[in-house]
Amino acid sequence: MIHRPCGRAFSKSPCMKDGYCTKYYPKIFSSTTVIDDSRYSSYRRRDLGVVTKKKGVHMNNRNVVPYNAYLLMSYQVYVNVEYCNKSNAIKYLFKYVNKGPNRIAVGVSKEASSGKDAQIIDEIKPFYDCRYLSACEVVWRTLAYDIYQRWPSMMRLTFHLPGEKNIIFKDDDDLEEIMEEEEGKCTMFLAWMEANKEFEVGQTLTYVEFPNQFVYDREVREWHPYKKRYYIERLNCSTGYK
Repeated sequence: MIHRPCGRAFSKSPCMKDGYCTKYYPKIFSSTTVIDDSRYSSYRRRDLGVVTKKKGVHMNNRNVVPYNAYLLMSYQVYVNVEYCNKSNAIKYLFKYVNKGPNRIAVGVSKEASSGKDAQIIDEIKPFYDCRYLSACEVVWRTLAYDIYQRWPSMMRLTFHLPGEKNIIFKDDDDLEEIMEEEEGKCTMFLAWMEANKEFEVGQTLTYVEFPNQFVYDREVREWHPYKKRYYIERLNCSTGYK
């Protein structure tokens, strides 16, 4: 966990820029850990007199990278541990988690060849925002693994006034056929009333509490008791035809 030689003693180090180390090494000796004016942590670095030599450069405790001994022993890898004390770190974490997959911007253009006076003609001015799929994501999707998971499942409970149930249809559907097909069929709300007549335990539950012990079968439009499934229910109130 020693930072590579840099500074005046090793100006060709990759961390050097404009004659200074971009990681601000070597650090200064300090008897205590303090927060500087820029809200960065300045860790305690005692001058223990221990010196090592790397690439011909003498290095001491000022060149030690902050670390956690337990993590080093557990994973046997290079682990840099820093104390975070800036409020914008929360914003960075949320932004990093929700940034989505990698993307690339592509511009499509055409080159008009007319001898020496060749000009690049941009036929499509807007840039296309294209997705870049890494090899890991491609394999994951090819094997049909779950991309995301939501638990527990959420059930939206429909609710309507008498004779005003919602009917969903396409623009080119025949309304008369749709009405004849839906005539006499139960909605989720009406099926709940029928289930109360059949199951006594349902009579002790409200509509919102019903999914805790029953599951709705959308194929036959009936409620049935379930054993292991678990839902979070939400009541969706709406009226009129759709």
